[in-house]
Amino acid sequence: MFHMTLFNKKFLSKQQIINSLKENYHIVLLFLIMLVSLFFNLFNISQYGYGNEYYAAAIKSMSENFKNFFFVSFDPAGMLSIDKPPLGFWIQTLSVLIFGYNGFAMLLPQALASTASCLMMYILVSKHFGKISGLISAFVFSITPAVVVASRNNTVDMQLVFVLLISIYFLFKSIEKDSPKYLYIAGILIGLGFNIKMLQAYMYMPALCITYLIFAKGRFMKKLFNGIIASIIMLCISFSWAIFVDLYPSENRPYVGSSTSNSVMELIIDHNGVERISGTSTKINSSKPNNKNINSDDNNPNFNSGGHAPKDKHNLANSNNNISTNNSINPQPNNAPPNSLEVNSSNKNSSGGRDSISTPSILRLWSNELYGQISWLIIFCIFTMLSFVKKFRKNDLSIENSTLTFWILNFFTMFIFFSFAGYFHRYYLCMFAPSISALFGIGFVKMLNDFKLNNSLKSFLLPLAFFCTNMIQLRYIDNYSILTEILFLFCLALSLIALIPICINYLNSNKYCIFWGALFLMSALIVCPLYWALTPVKYVPSNFVKPYAGPELASDNSNKKNSSSNNSLQDYLVKNYKEGSFLVTSQSTSDVDSFIINTGLPAYAYGGFSGSDKSLTLDKLKKYISDGKITYFLVSNRSNNSDIINYVKENATLIDPSEYESNSSNKSLYLF
Repeated sequence: MFHMTLFNKKFLSKQQIINSLKENYHIVLLFLIMLVSLFFNLFNISQYGYGNEYYAAAIKSMSENFKNFFFVSFDPAGMLSIDKPPLGFWIQTLSVLIFGYNGFAMLLPQALASTASCLMMYILVSKHFGKISGLISAFVFSITPAVVVASRNNTVDMQLVFVLLISIYFLFKSIEKDSPKYLYIAGILIGLGFNIKMLQAYMYMPALCITYLIFAKGRFMKKLFNGIIASIIMLCISFSWAIFVDLYPSENRPYVGSSTSNSVMELIIDHNGVERISGTSTKINSSKPNNKNINSDDNNPNFNSGGHAPKDKHNLANSNNNISTNNSINPQPNNAPPNSLEVNSSNKNSSGGRDSISTPSILRLWSNELYGQISWLIIFCIFTMLSFVKKFRKNDLSIENSTLTFWILNFFTMFIFFSFAGYFHRYYLCMFAPSISALFGIGFVKMLNDFKLNNSLKSFLLPLAFFCTNMIQLRYIDNYSILTEILFLFCLALSLIALIPICINYLNSNKYCIFWGALFLMSALIVCPLYWALTPVKYVPSNFVKPYAGPELASDNSNKKNSSSNNSLQDYLVKNYKEGSFLVTSQSTSDVDSFIINTGLPAYAYGGFSGSDKSLTLDKLKKYISDGKITYFLVSNRSNNSDIINYVKENATLIDPSEYESNSSNKSLYLF
């Protein structure tokens, strides 16, 4: 009917068209929400260049041949792999093969996955809680700052979120249809998710398992058996690639990046496992650069000793003249939120330095570092749970309750992990977005319906949830002095306007008061996250390794490479390149990634992303030199005094920087 309305209007009257649009309003609104998502994910995306150059270099190498493609090689010569599983980057490589090697082609899969996730949020929520709840959930998901940040980067988190949302769909279908085959499909999808982001794919597992065991029909042992079968399927798919790589002759494949034993299993357990939870690595005697990694906050001129960027445009404009040299944490002025802390660990240099994620605690998600990325609506979600307390007391095992239970369990799983995990980047918080979006959409409609009754204490839940959520939002944006004049006053005005019809409704129930009150109330709650989500769209981040959203992006010029110096060095290396050799060898991927992107020639970063990988020994170095594979060797000021670096300095010829027109004292070029 809706299709006929749009494309065969001559057969329908004007009234029929209007009626059809009214009946199918949710399709129109969902389409608009997906357009909003595409806008946030793709607008101005060409300004992002290649995004994270570590992964961009890998995509360049993977597009060269099947061996590099399969082993996710960082460099064209297949010497070193990146520190992630393959599936997400296989998809990026296929996109590059279709659309050509450019930033848009690499970022497109994440953007599309994010928009498709909006659709999945609508499907998951609307089926059991109504179309309005589904639409609200999809919209909130699309404007969540952490989601927008992850969608505009060539990290693969949004691909993972999309796959996990599909697995949730099959979990609910398994419970509803009482069919274990759908549970097995969910297991397959989680296994595929593991091959996108390793153990991060298992973050939804506690909620999935508990929900199935409680709400699936049949005896407990039968449900447990089905769960075990699904888990076996999941594990087989999860570890299939890792086991194959580890069993493959190591001399015939790239060295596994960010590992010390050339093992994917170590990468899973340590770098992408224990290190994410505890913030420290189990690696022993890992050789790291003496100085901070190029991506570390400590080299960021806009970060003070507390590890945070100045928090508004006024302060940012003069940030280079006001660098804090005090190692203590001092109270910050109104335009720089206080208590911004860097996570300390013995492995601080790994993975390109740490994000400012505050210290682990139950209140971490309300810290100035994390609140703006994800936490705007967390308080409202807690009120959503309170509104359903009576329903849970009835021991209702309906599919509606199973859906709600899953989102609540997943909410607390994400909350606990991100409150106490030792190490994560801020864009990882996109994993929290589905449960927050779902609970907000479900709770808003539920509490609005309770509010309409106006005959019990439950009718006060919506105004109370709004007040508590809104006050914290206003308190947070008040830290940004430049926003106080604009966003703060606008949000405050919306809040006060929303209270007028709400108060009138308590005196005399009126459907128009309820409608306008709900509209202004919703607007007041989403205007702040909406603004935060717009910042990475409007401003191009300078650091694609640790992207984030916020007003400080307006003047954040940190971590930008000296392109002119790099270009002159690149031209010199290409001019003197010998076929069969490496263009250049260096300790860290950040020293050579741009060379691979721009030239496609083999450049060897033997220390990997962190500079601590042990893919090169002194004996191997000597052999590569004698074979003519290593000619030029780049030593940066971050390189440590290892046997390899000492050998290079003692036995190679230092090239005069004037030969490649460089005045930089950060790097020295040697020739064997």
